Amino acid sequence: MEEKKETQDLAQLKKEMLGVAIIKDTDMSPDMLSEVQDSIVSGIENNSSPVLSIENACKTIKEALEKKYGPTWQVIIGEGYAYDVTVQNNTRLFMFYNGCLACLVFKS
Repeated sequence: MEEKKETQDLAQLKKEMLGVAIIKDTDMSPDMLSEVQDSIVSGIENNSSPVLSIENACKTIKEALEKKYGPTWQVIIGEGYAYDVTVQNNTRLFMFYNGCLACLVFKS
C-alpha cells in the first residue's frame, strides 16, 4: 500500500515538473535571460514529438540565439555531464528542463 502511494506521488511530481525550467547558474541580464530561456524551452518543445531530438533542439536554439545576439553561441543539452568552459561575460546559462534535462548555453 505504501509503495503504491510513493508511485502516485512520483507520478504527480513528474506532472508538476513537466515544462518547468529551473535556472541553476547564470550571469546574464534579466532581459537576456528571459529571452534565452524562452528560446531553450521552445527549441526543446518543438523538437520533442514523439521523442526529443537533442541534436535538432540544439540546432534550433543555436540558430535563434545567433540570429538575435550574433555568432558563436554553443548549446549543450543532455543528462549527467559536467562542464568547464571559458565564455564571454554575461552570456552563460545553465538550467534544468523537466527536472533532469540539463541545458548549457554560452557565447564563446
